[in-house]
Amino acid sequence: MTDQLLISLRPWPSDDKTTESLPYLIARINEQRGSFRSITEASLEEEIRAAETTEHGSPANNYDDVEDSQDSKAKGEELAGAREEIIKRVGEAYNTSSQALDLVSLLLTGHVPKVAEATVSPYVRQAIPFGSLGAEVMQVTQDAGSDEVSEDLVSLGWRMRSLTRSADSLLTSATRLEQEVERETTYWLQVLAIKAAGWPVCRLPGDRHALAVRFGFAEAHADFRDRGIAVLRRNEDGSVELDYGQRWDGEKRLSVCVVKDGRTLATSKEQPAATDDNKSLAQRLTRARNSLFDEEIYHELNREARNLVNQEVRCVGDNVCFPYDGDSQIEISLMDVAEESPLDVSSIDKTTPAAIAMALRLLLSHAHRQNLQRRSQPPLPITDASITRPLYSLLRPILEIIQHQSMRKSLQAELSGLGVALSSAGLTMSVEEVFSSLSWNRSIDDLPNDFSITESLIKRLILPRHSQVALRLPQQTNLKLDIYTSVFPPTFGTSFQLTTLSTAAESALADMPAVLHFTTIKKLREHIWYITALDIISAFRAWPKGSLWIMPSRYQAALERKAASSVRKDRLSVYVDQEGFKAFWQCNGRTGSRLWKFGSRADEGVPSLVEVVKDHL
Repeated sequence: MTDQLLISLRPWPSDDKTTESLPYLIARINEQRGSFRSITEASLEEEIRAAETTEHGSPANNYDDVEDSQDSKAKGEELAGAREEIIKRVGEAYNTSSQALDLVSLLLTGHVPKVAEATVSPYVRQAIPFGSLGAEVMQVTQDAGSDEVSEDLVSLGWRMRSLTRSADSLLTSATRLEQEVERETTYWLQVLAIKAAGWPVCRLPGDRHALAVRFGFAEAHADFRDRGIAVLRRNEDGSVELDYGQRWDGEKRLSVCVVKDGRTLATSKEQPAATDDNKSLAQRLTRARNSLFDEEIYHELNREARNLVNQEVRCVGDNVCFPYDGDSQIEISLMDVAEESPLDVSSIDKTTPAAIAMALRLLLSHAHRQNLQRRSQPPLPITDASITRPLYSLLRPILEIIQHQSMRKSLQAELSGLGVALSSAGLTMSVEEVFSSLSWNRSIDDLPNDFSITESLIKRLILPRHSQVALRLPQQTNLKLDIYTSVFPPTFGTSFQLTTLSTAAESALADMPAVLHFTTIKKLREHIWYITALDIISAFRAWPKGSLWIMPSRYQAALERKAASSVRKDRLSVYVDQEGFKAFWQCNGRTGSRLWKFGSRADEGVPSLVEVVKDHL
């Protein structure tokens, strides 16, 4: 192809300033013409004339020059057309690359907008918002070998695909439904088990779409009644989870301890139960109910303790304390079962604290029953006066029992010691407890017909304490001592009533009041000592030779008679005080005395008071 036009696409050469410099020109002249020594003015003029002759040559040469100029003109036009074609193609390529760049930049604005903004053209930047163009990868389907696919095959394929998806969806739904049925079955079986155990199941107040179970007491105070409900939540496996609410602070337990000098002598604590997550819901509800019940007891004890300061009841920290058995005290507190420290309860007595804890629970149950009875009665007329919340009597019955038991023990110890001392002196005195309200050994037949066993037990707890002791003095004087204990007004403690049932006519006790009342054990003790001494003197005077003796005063335990060989009178006196039983005598010029201490037997060979009196009478 001789007519093919070959065009060089080299860039147009740029002017090099180094070619115009003098060192460059000198080097070029030396290379072309040699040294400057061979260049003269004559040689240069000859070269100029030769060049002019060549430029204005012969006509033939001119004709060739015309043809060469025409060819050069045609080649110039061809070169200009080729140049325009190249410029056109370059413009199209530039336009295509610019559009491709804008397309790629628009795609990138949705992912890396800051990087793509720099390559977007101004027109596209104004006309099209960034991030409006997206792209996704699609799988190219392989050509089956034919340009046309049967519509029936396509329709069948779509139907098969839809049926497969439907079948998978149905299988998934069936599996999920089966699991849901299993979870619902587990949930409702546990709910039915709770109901079968006797716990009332109801709807949650304020949310009728949730089930709940009541484990509290309907007659408790509102603060504790509202907390006695747990929502039956369903776990992921279908089991029931008890939701006690935000006010639930863990399981609590009432603790009663007998403390002396900082050391625990007795406690109602049990060994902390091992944590068992698999225990039944009924057991969890029982423990929650007991915890809430003990919290209410502790709350009511703190309210009642403010009104029992006169009985030495104090609130020290988190403990309610009151004295017990001399220098000991009882401390009642509310312990957190989870934080309860282990205690060696095997070597500690638990009888008294456990009895107090049980009595507190029985008394609070009785208070709930009284609330139910008040609610069952017709309402009172409407008045402006506000109805005050009643104060439960939980500590008062326990304080009465403790005080009454302490008084009984003190009296029994003193009367027994006095009896031993009189027995050592040859006199007889009997002490017998006839009745005590602290005794629980009465048979069921003795209970009232309209009272149940529980009600009778509660009545014995809340009624004032009463005990009765029968005394028989040496002269067959029968006395009855009644002991009453009540922390309610007007007594606020223990009172005593001493009654003379029978006595001899000649006894010094015949003229004394038949019934005497005492408010302190000290006064009662001194009076019993006094009447015992009077009774002994009356017994000696009743002997055959006792008629010669006279009592200088009916209220003085002494005998006197006129001595036969002396101006001074013979005298015999008896005293009973804190040291014991004392006798003083002065007969026939001889004096003597003897002491029989309480609770101690006389030594062998020591004469009794009866022998001494017989020797002198």
